[in-house]
Amino acid sequence: MNITPKVECVAMTQDLARLPGKTKRPLALRLNQALVTYGVSYISFIPNELLEMIFVETVKATRADEDSSSSCVPTSLRLRPRPELLLASVSQHWRAVALGMPLLWTDIRLFLRQNVDLVNLYLTRSQGQLLDMRFTGIHNQGLPEFDPDYLRISCIILSHIHVCRRLEVHGAFPFPKLLDGFKHIRAPMLEELIVHYPLDIPNSRHLLFTEGLPSLTSIELGNFSSISSDLLLSADRLTALTLNGLWVSGLSPENFSNLLSHLTSLTHLTLIGEPVDYVRSRDIPVVELPLLQTMILKPGPNISRTYMPTIFRAIRAPALRELVLDFHTATSSRDLQSLVDKLNRGAPPFPSVRLLTLCSRFMAYDGWHALAHAFSGITTLSVSKCIVNQLMGFLSCAGRRDAFPNLRTLLFDDMQFEWSLLLQLLQIREAAGMPVREVKMRGFGKHAQSELVGKLVTSLATYTPVVIGWT
Repeated sequence: MNITPKVECVAMTQDLARLPGKTKRPLALRLNQALVTYGVSYISFIPNELLEMIFVETVKATRADEDSSSSCVPTSLRLRPRPELLLASVSQHWRAVALGMPLLWTDIRLFLRQNVDLVNLYLTRSQGQLLDMRFTGIHNQGLPEFDPDYLRISCIILSHIHVCRRLEVHGAFPFPKLLDGFKHIRAPMLEELIVHYPLDIPNSRHLLFTEGLPSLTSIELGNFSSISSDLLLSADRLTALTLNGLWVSGLSPENFSNLLSHLTSLTHLTLIGEPVDYVRSRDIPVVELPLLQTMILKPGPNISRTYMPTIFRAIRAPALRELVLDFHTATSSRDLQSLVDKLNRGAPPFPSVRLLTLCSRFMAYDGWHALAHAFSGITTLSVSKCIVNQLMGFLSCAGRRDAFPNLRTLLFDDMQFEWSLLLQLLQIREAAGMPVREVKMRGFGKHAQSELVGKLVTSLATYTPVVIGWT
C-alpha cells in the first residue's frame, strides 16, 4: 500500500507526541528530514478545528484594533485589508476552511462608491448568519438621499435588517430615508444601533421606532433634539444606551427622563458631551433606573455649570456599582466647580458605587474632598496618570487619612509617578487600619523584570502585604 508523504509525516508526528522527552530526538530528526524531502510545511499539520480557532481570533483581534482606533474615515477603511480575505488567499486548504466558516463573513462594511460585488460576496458567504453592518461615509456635494449610491446602500441595509445584530451608521450627512425605513421593516434580531451624524442635522425624529426593534439591547445616538417622549415604549430589552451631543441640540429634561423611565432593563448608561438641555429648564424631573450598574459621564469643553450637578440629581440608581467620570476634555476646573460644591454640600448621590474611575488633567484638594464625601463606600479607585500624585498626596495628608475607608484596590493609568508617595501612602493606610491590598498599573508588565522596579516592589512588600500587578 502506498502512503502519501503527508500521511506519513502525520503518523510520525503522532508517534513523536507519545514518546517520552529524551527519546524524541531521533524521530524528530527523521520527521524534519521527511518534511524537507517531501516539501511539506509544519503548518499543514494543523487540524481544521484549530485552524478555525486561529482564524476567528485573528479576525477578532483586527476588528478590536479598528474599533479602538476610532477612525471612521472611509479611505482608511478601503485601504485596510480585510483579514478574512487575506486568510482565504493563503492556500487552497485555508480558503476551503475559511469558506466553510459563515461567521467569518458577517462583518459587512459599507461606504459610498463601494464595489457592490464585494458586499454581495460577504452576504453570500455569511449564509444567513446574524450580521454586523457598518455604513461609513462623507458626502460633500448635493443631498445624499438622492444619490443612487446612497439609495443602493440603504436598500442593502434595509433588505438585510431582519438578520442584522449590530448596525452602525456614521457620516457627515443626513440619512432620513434609511432611518425612516426602519418603521416599515421588522428587525427582530437587532441588539445594537449606533448612529453618528452632525449636530446641525435634525435626524433624531427618525431614530427609534420600537415596532421594528423588539430585541434592541444597545443604542448610541449623536443628536436627539427631536426625540419625542413616547419613544422606546416597548424597548424592555434595552441594556446599554449612549447619548452624545450638545445642549443646544440635546434632549429636553422631560424627554430625557421619559426616555429613561421606559428602559427598565438598562444596565449601562453613557453620556458624552452635554446631551441634555438642562440650561433652559428649571423643573427637573427625576428618574429611577433600578438595574443600572455602570454609568459613564464624559462632559465636553465649556459645559454649562448646571449640567453635571443636575445629572447627579436627576438620576437615581440604587444598584449602581461603577461610575466613570472622564473630565479630560473639560477646559478647566471651573467647569466642574458646581459639581464639587454640590457633592460637598449634599447627601451622597450613589451610595452603592464600589468602583470609581476618575480621568482628569488636574484635581484640586476640594475636588478630592468632595469625592471622598460623596463616594466613601468605594473599594476600588482608578485614576489617570496626571492626578496620581495628587491623589496620594491627598490621602496622605493628616486631615484626610480616613478618606475612602473601604478602599482596597488602586488602579493607575501609568507607572510614572512618585513611588515614594505610594510607599508613604501604603504605610499610612496600614497603620490606620485601612490597608490597600492591591495596586495595579497599566504598562507595568513590560517593566516588571527590570532591576529598579524589582527593588521598588521588594521595598513595598517589606512594609505592607500589597499585591503589585498590571492591567
